[in-house]
Amino acid sequence: MKLFFFCDSNFRPLRDRLVSSQRGEFELQEDFIEDLGVMQNRAGGGVPTYLYKAQKIKNALDSVEEGEVFVFSDVDIQFLGSVRGIVEETIADVDLVLQREFDDIGVNIGFIAMRNVAATRAFWKHVHSEIERIRGLDQRVVNNTLYSGLARQQFGLHWARFPPEVWASSMAGSGKLPEKLVLHHANFTIERSKSFDPSLKLEQMDMVSSYVSGDREGLLHWVELVASDRSMADYRDRHFGARRPGPEWAELPPGHVARPGGFREKRGAAASGIAGGAAGGAAGASEAPAPPATTPEEPVS
Repeated sequence: MKLFFFCDSNFRPLRDRLVSSQRGEFELQEDFIEDLGVMQNRAGGGVPTYLYKAQKIKNALDSVEEGEVFVFSDVDIQFLGSVRGIVEETIADVDLVLQREFDDIGVNIGFIAMRNVAATRAFWKHVHSEIERIRGLDQRVVNNTLYSGLARQQFGLHWARFPPEVWASSMAGSGKLPEKLVLHHANFTIERSKSFDPSLKLEQMDMVSSYVSGDREGLLHWVELVASDRSMADYRDRHFGARRPGPEWAELPPGHVARPGGFREKRGAAASGIAGGAAGGAAGASEAPAPPATTPEEPVS
C-alpha cells in the first residue's frame, strides 16, 4: 500500500521521524521541495500550502490504479504500532477515511486513507476548487463538504473516521487517551508553533514515544493541560460548536450544537461569512485571524 507525503527543508526532521518510525507497512511516495513558501502567520502554512496539498492528493489519485487504496499523510506523523491492518479494515466499506479532530466530532486531514474511485476524485476536485475560490482553510472545506451531506449527495462518497488509536493530539481536548496508540499526529501544541519551526512538534513526539515506552507521566500531564486550555475550547466552539460559520451540517442529528452553522463573528471584515448549503456546493468561509495560542489544524497541520 502506497503512502504519499511531502515536505520541505524546514520539516526535514519531521520527515526523518515519519520515515524511521514506519515499519515497512507502506511503500513511501515522497515529494520533497526546498521551500513550500509557507505563510508564517497562517494555519498550516496558508492557502498556498492548502492548494499544494489538495493538488498532490489529486495527483496521487491520478497515479494509482482504479479502485486502489492508498494513504496520504502530513509529515508531522509518527508510527507507534501496526497501522496498515486498521487502514484496511476501516476502509473496507467506504471510499475515504480520515482522522478524528475530536473524539466525538470533526475530521482531521493529516492522515487519510482513500480509494481511487470516481466519488473520491470528484470530492478532492471540489475541495481544491473551494480552497481556491474562498481562499479558506482546507480542513474547514473538508469538514463542511462531508458534514453538510454534499459529498454524499452530490458525489456519492462514503466516508468514515479512524478509530481513536490513530490519534491526533487535538483529541487530547477530551482529557483522556485511548487505551492504545498506534499513530500520533502532532497537530496541536499548547504554545504557538511557528509554521517553519518543527521543534515543538518534535518535543511532543518524544513525549508521546516515552508514553508508549512506559514513561506515562509527561503525556498524561500534558493531556490535562490541553483539556483545560482556553484556546482549545475556543477553537472547538468556533469550528465544531455553536460559533461555527458555514452551511448546516445535516449529517449531524437534529439538536446537535454544531448542526446549524451560519454563525457570524462580531469583528466586521475579519468575520467569516455564511457559506451556502449543500445544494449550492459552498464549503466554508474565509478564516478569521488566528487566536493567541496554537489550535489544531487552524495554526498547524
